[in-house]
Amino acid sequence: MGYRTTAIVALLALAFAAVACSSSSSTASILPDGEGGVYLALGDSIAEGENASDPERADYVALVFDALQARYGDSLRLESLAVGGHTTQDLIEQQLPRAVDFLRNGDVRVVTLTIAGNDLYVLAEDPVCPTAPQDPACPFDDIVAGTEGRLDTILRELRNAGPETAVVIQAYPNLFSGSGHTFEGPAEFSFGRLNEVIEQVAARYDVIVADPREEFEGRSGELTGIFDSPANFHPNDAGYQIIAAAFLQVLGLAAIP
Repeated sequence: MGYRTTAIVALLALAFAAVACSSSSSTASILPDGEGGVYLALGDSIAEGENASDPERADYVALVFDALQARYGDSLRLESLAVGGHTTQDLIEQQLPRAVDFLRNGDVRVVTLTIAGNDLYVLAEDPVCPTAPQDPACPFDDIVAGTEGRLDTILRELRNAGPETAVVIQAYPNLFSGSGHTFEGPAEFSFGRLNEVIEQVAARYDVIVADPREEFEGRSGELTGIFDSPANFHPNDAGYQIIAAAFLQVLGLAAIP
């Protein structure tokens, strides 16, 4: 059994177990029937696969693509527009126009995106925000309000271009959880607030949220490269399998054999 097959079996087992343990979840697929088409992936460094051993095989987009090919066949193609470091504004300017074109002109089966985390990096230059984002002296609310407006633009345009297309956005886990890192507490607050915005905007446009947060709780040392040298807080292969399983669960692909 090859690497790709082994990875797919593992992540589908994870997704199936997650669904089986939740009485509110369903394995009914929301995806259309047929063969071929396009899987469109948008986003930042997590969507691009930073810190995966091989982003073309081991990041969440690659794993979701493999699972989608099990449904749509080898003629399904992946179009990934994700770029590490991109903010919501970058996505609007550089990824969204092409994404809208694909949705209007191509047979797009599903859109996934991981975006907005980098919007918070502007706070790193503030003397208060990195360790106390909840402090009234930190302009956190203003930054998040701007992010909400840009997310609204992104999801509205995707939905208008593909009214019937499944669109799934990822909630961010605390990638420092359980590490004891200085940023563990601030990240819990910051990503918690950011995820609230992601969920609120997603609900406006019938966009689904893939949520791997629970699986990451207390496990950053296992699921990220935070203890590597040099440290890298992005998911590792095991972390990307968890994220892929979250996407597959909400797409109703968990029960694919």
